[in-house]
Amino acid sequence: MPDPMPPDLSVVVHAAIALALGWAIGYERFFRGRAAGTQVYCLVSIASCALTSAAGHGDHWFGRSLAANDVSAVSIVASLLTGIGFLGAGIIVKSGASIRGLTTAASIWSSCAIGILVGIDFIAAATALAAMFIVCMIVIPLLERRLPGQAAIVVKVLYREGARPDEDHIRSFLKEHSLSVQPDSLSMGFDGTHYALEFLVNASGPKRDYSLARAATALPDMPTVASFTVTRTSRG
Repeated sequence: MPDPMPPDLSVVVHAAIALALGWAIGYERFFRGRAAGTQVYCLVSIASCALTSAAGHGDHWFGRSLAANDVSAVSIVASLLTGIGFLGAGIIVKSGASIRGLTTAASIWSSCAIGILVGIDFIAAATALAAMFIVCMIVIPLLERRLPGQAAIVVKVLYREGARPDEDHIRSFLKEHSLSVQPDSLSMGFDGTHYALEFLVNASGPKRDYSLARAATALPDMPTVASFTVTRTSRG
């Protein structure tokens, strides 16, 4: 049965649904403090949906029906997406527990989709998708700061000479400040003189940054702690 909507509108409607579903998946990761950035999920979901939807309207590519010898156009699209994917991967940088460049890589790959849609004469759909991408990268982060979620923080604690780590003490201290240790993230080291403890902390709620600041201020008051570092992880 033919689609009753114009091709451009059909692509946009399907992409909008993909945006909502992509954000739902990304927010689940964000809520648990493990997000790759919900913008990444949204951008990839929108772009892949738009291209798939446009492929279903091959009779409107370039403003005309595709002839048998136009199959090369499809292979060009596939080659572009693969090549731009490698370009985006080169931007992603991992530093400790933080990953930078995921959103930029996703936006580069997604902008390739916009260029392809314009090239095959789906200009209205490409324009609407560009607006959706801007919403993903600007509006969604602002919205998420007001929603419940967890921030992941790397904590490294160096104990004074002769002092031994007390895991239960650390957990109760964090609980007092509305923080919790991520399961299976605790690691311990010993250099022959000092013990060191490293773990990931989840800060929950809209005031998660305030909880972290309070805990960091109180850590020096622990008599067994010689020094510490607190680093918020990034998946941007």
